[in-house]
Amino acid sequence: MRAPQSLPEAIDVALDPAEILKRALDHHRAGERDEAESLYRRILEADPREPTALYLYGLFNMETGQVEVAERLLSQLVEVRPGNAEAHVALANLTYGRGRHEQAIAGYREALAIQPGHPVALVNLASILLERGFVDDGDFDGAIDVCRAAIALLADPAPAHTVLGRILLAAGRIDEAAEAYRAAVARSPANLAALAGLALALIGGGDGEAALGAADTALALDPDCLDACHARGSALLVLHQPKAAARAFEHGVALAPAQARMHLGLGDAYAELDRTHEALKHYWRAAELEPASKSAHANLGSVLYRCGDLENAERHCRLALAADPNMVVVHQNLAGILADRGDVDQALHHRDTAYGLRNLVIERAPRARANVLVLTTSDSGNVPHKYLLPLDRYTRIDWFIEYARDGQAAELPPYDLVFNIIGDPDYADATEAPVAAFLQQCDRRVLNDPARVARTRRDLLPALLSGIGGLAMPKVARFEAAALAGRDLAAVVGFAGLTAPLLIRPIGSHGGRGLTLARTALDLEEVGGGGGLYATEYLDFRSPADGLYRKYRIIFVDRKPYPYHLAIADQWLVHYHTAGMPGDAERQAEELRFLADPRSALGDGAMAAVSAIGERLDLDYAGVDFSILPDGRVLVFEANATMLVHPEGEGEFAYKNPFVERITAAFQALIDRHSSGRADH
Repeated sequence: MRAPQSLPEAIDVALDPAEILKRALDHHRAGERDEAESLYRRILEADPREPTALYLYGLFNMETGQVEVAERLLSQLVEVRPGNAEAHVALANLTYGRGRHEQAIAGYREALAIQPGHPVALVNLASILLERGFVDDGDFDGAIDVCRAAIALLADPAPAHTVLGRILLAAGRIDEAAEAYRAAVARSPANLAALAGLALALIGGGDGEAALGAADTALALDPDCLDACHARGSALLVLHQPKAAARAFEHGVALAPAQARMHLGLGDAYAELDRTHEALKHYWRAAELEPASKSAHANLGSVLYRCGDLENAERHCRLALAADPNMVVVHQNLAGILADRGDVDQALHHRDTAYGLRNLVIERAPRARANVLVLTTSDSGNVPHKYLLPLDRYTRIDWFIEYARDGQAAELPPYDLVFNIIGDPDYADATEAPVAAFLQQCDRRVLNDPARVARTRRDLLPALLSGIGGLAMPKVARFEAAALAGRDLAAVVGFAGLTAPLLIRPIGSHGGRGLTLARTALDLEEVGGGGGLYATEYLDFRSPADGLYRKYRIIFVDRKPYPYHLAIADQWLVHYHTAGMPGDAERQAEELRFLADPRSALGDGAMAAVSAIGERLDLDYAGVDFSILPDGRVLVFEANATMLVHPEGEGEFAYKNPFVERITAAFQALIDRHSSGRADH
C-alpha cells in the first residue's frame, strides 16, 4: 500500500462519511487517484468496517495493481456483508485473476446463492468452468445452463453468447456452438472472440469457406488477432490450401512464438506441402511448449515414421496414446512401425484397434466435382492416390474394406464411382472376399478391376505379358515360407529352373526393401526366407556407352502411356531418391529429353513394346519400371498399379512438374468422364 496521503485542504472534516465517499468516487472516476485514495483512507480510518469504502477502495487497488491490498479489503467486505452478492463477485473476480480458480468458483456460487440471476457471476462462472477443464467433471450441462441464464438477464448478452459458444464447441455440439457465436456476432459485430470462435465452429461443421469468411472479418478488424489468425490457417487447411494456410500460421508464429497451437498448425501446413523437415521442426516445438499435447506427439509419430525413424516415431506414438488411447491414426502408424520391425502380433493388434474404431475415412472437398469411394487395405501395397485425387477437387471416401461390417455397403455415403487402390496382389488375400461381395451389388463404375490387378503379381506377370514383341521378361518364381522351411535355398530355386545371379526379395516388399542380388549359389546361403520370397533372374542392364544403369518409369492412364521419370545410377539397385541425379546437369538433361519425347529417347520398337504393356495390363491406372538392354529390348522390372506419382517442390527437379501434371490431369479427366456413369459389367 502506498504511503497515506493527507486530505485535500478543501475538504471540511465535519462532512459526513456519505459526502466524503461521494467526493472520493468523483475523484476516482476522474482519474484523480491521489485525491481519491486520501478520501478512501480517511473514511476507513474512522470506520474500518465501512462497507462501501471497503468495496470502492478494494476496486481502486485492483485497478492500480495493488492486488494483495485489494484482496484484504474485499475479504473484509465479505466478512462485514456476507449476504451481499456484489462483495462475493468482486472478491471472486480478484481470486480468478490470481489463478485461484477453486476459490473463485466458490465465490461466484455464493453470489448466485444470494442473487440467483446475478449476470456477472453467471458469465464469469461459466467462463472459469470452461478454463478449469469442466470436461473432466462432466459439468457441460451446468456450465451451459449458467450461460443461458446470464443471456436472459444481461442487457448486453454478447459476452455470454461467446462463452456459451466456447462451451458448446468444447462439448462437441458444433451446430449449437455456431448458433451461439452467430448470436454474439449479431449483437456485437466487432467481437473478435466471437468471430474467431464462429470460424472454429464452422470448421468443425465442415464449412471451410464460411469459416474463412468469419476469420477474415476478424482479421480485417485486427490483423494481429491470434484467435482469428489461427482460425484462418485452420480454415485454409480444411479447404486444402496448404500454401495459404502456411502463410497464416507463419504470421501466427511470428506474433506468438510460444503458442503450441500455432506451431501445430504450421507443421500441418508444411506436412501437406511435403516440407517434411520444416514440419518436424514445428511439431517438435509444439511438443516442447505443451509436453502433454496428444496432437503434437501423434503428428511427430506420423512424420518420423514416413522419414524412417522408427524408434522415435514409436516413442511419440506411445506418448500420444497415453494421452488418448483412441487415436486412430496413432494405432495405424504403430501397426506399420511394428510390422516393419517384424512384430507381427502387436502390429495386428494396433491395426485391428484402429480400424475397429473407424474403417471409413471421409475427406471432403469444398466444391467436389465427384465423390470417389476408394477401396483400400490397412496393409501395404495401396496405390498412392494423394495427387491423383486432390482434395481441392474430389471428396475421398477411403473404405478399409477388410474391416467392413455386415451391411455397411448399404450405409455408405453417396459416391459417384469406385477406385480400387488395392494394387499389390501380395496383400489382397484379406480383402478379396469383401471386395467381391461389394462388387456384386455395386452399380457404379469401378476403376482398376481387382481381377485384373491380381494378374500383375510378380510371378504371374511374365505369362500376362507373353507374346509382346521386344520385351525381355526375366524368369520369376514365388516361394512360400512353408516351402523354404529347413531347405537349401539354392536347391529350391534350382528345382524351379532358376540359377544365379538372382534377385531375391521378400514377398510384398517395395522400394528395394530387403532386395538382394545373389551373384552365386554361395550368396544364396546368406539369404533368409522367413516370410516367403521371390526369386527373379537377373539380367545385366548396364549401358555399354557409359557403364551406368537406367530405370525408366512410364505411367498408364486409361491404358495410354505417360513418361514419369528416368533415374540414372552407378549401381544396379536404381531408385530415384538414391540415384546420382541431384546436382548432375547431364543426367537431368537426359531425363528431360525422355520426358519431352519418350519415343525418341527409347526408340520406336521399345516405345511400341511399352505401349503394348499398358494395353495388356488393361488397368485404368498402372505403370511399368523398365530399362533398355544393349540389344534394344525392354527389360521389365515390374508392371502394376502401385506406382507413385508426385509433384516436385521448388528446386532443381521442378522441370518434371509439367509432365507430372499431364499424368494427374489425364487421371482426373478419366474420373470426370465416369463420375456419374454406371458400371459396365
